[in-house]
Amino acid sequence: MAITPVTKAIEALGGKPELRMGVKKDGPVITDQGNMVLDVTFNAIDNPAELEKTLNNIPGVLENGLFVGVADLVLVGEVKDGEAIVREME
Repeated sequence: MAITPVTKAIEALGGKPELRMGVKKDGPVITDQGNMVLDVTFNAIDNPAELEKTLNNIPGVLENGLFVGVADLVLVGEVKDGEAIVREME
């Protein structure tokens, strides 16, 4: 029920939400608790802690993937020019 108002609230924050679709199955990904998953892209996040708090205060949002204050180092794996690399972000 909350997917439409959550999507609109995230768009108002500058995010581009997309419903995560299943692989090798029809329809969206549904969690064990019966919730849908939105993947959201932001062009830039100036204040991650504030965005995390704002997202978590949207009715219908159960969790987000910002993980502010959880780690000092983030490892990002990607393929660049056909070669696997790992970037470190502090």
